[in-house]
Amino acid sequence: MFKAMRRYVYIILVLGLLGVSFGAPLARFVPGLAALTIAFWRMAGASMLLWAHAPLKPQGPLNQKHMTPVIIAGVFLALHFTFFYSAVKLVPIANATLFATLAPVFTLIYERFILKRKLPIGALIGLWLAIGGAVLVQVSALKFGSEEVLGNLMALASSVFMSVVLIIAERMRNTNTTIQYTRWVYLFAALALGLIGLISGIDLRFTLPDAKWILALVILPTLIGHNSMSYAVKYLRPTIVGSMPFGEPILATILAWLLFGEVVGLSVVIGGGVTLAGLTILTLKREKLKR
Repeated sequence: MFKAMRRYVYIILVLGLLGVSFGAPLARFVPGLAALTIAFWRMAGASMLLWAHAPLKPQGPLNQKHMTPVIIAGVFLALHFTFFYSAVKLVPIANATLFATLAPVFTLIYERFILKRKLPIGALIGLWLAIGGAVLVQVSALKFGSEEVLGNLMALASSVFMSVVLIIAERMRNTNTTIQYTRWVYLFAALALGLIGLISGIDLRFTLPDAKWILALVILPTLIGHNSMSYAVKYLRPTIVGSMPFGEPILATILAWLLFGEVVGLSVVIGGGVTLAGLTILTLKREKLKR
């Protein structure tokens, strides 16, 4: 029975990886929408569907003492998606997704320097490999002009913002269900994005032809992608779940090639491979860091 359940969860995890890999390619189908608009409707749509699910399966209230960190997580998630989709508009999908997966690097730096946890040698090797590969990709972009450099840096910033979300989520997931937590985080992310849009004068409207792509962004990378991984962490080792997103740049790059004919440069292949190897090593050694 337990083995059958594990196989079921692995299937969910693989579906989650496939779903999240559509996050960047789908945004290419709505080029007329601002990055903030795409992020707003992705978060608002996901939140609305999760809240609509409440009558079918009540989740109970969120602990009031968790509300402040959840609001903070929502704001940083809003920043993550805004910077990520801004990057997608400037650089190839391979670059954007690669730099956007570097959150584990920043969470590890937080654990080492803020929480004062010692680094195992394996985690240290993984950390430097991940950074070295990212530097290789970034340096190769210098010759292509400032727009690609800016896009890479924006994707990297999105990783910094996501690392804050992950640090908060790790604390929240022990006492809250996946839906209980994510519906609030997505709601506060949408509110933050809406407020930024109103203040900055960004048009948050979309046309009817855009609706199907926005719905796809809500369902595939958000509800199926991120929520599947949040669900799987209850049944599988965190290291297994944590290493799955590193497949996103590979799958997203394949989708970008199939859908848009984007060809990946040799430096991105080499640097990206080094970074993904480093992230995998870092994640696998992270359990030792927590002991």
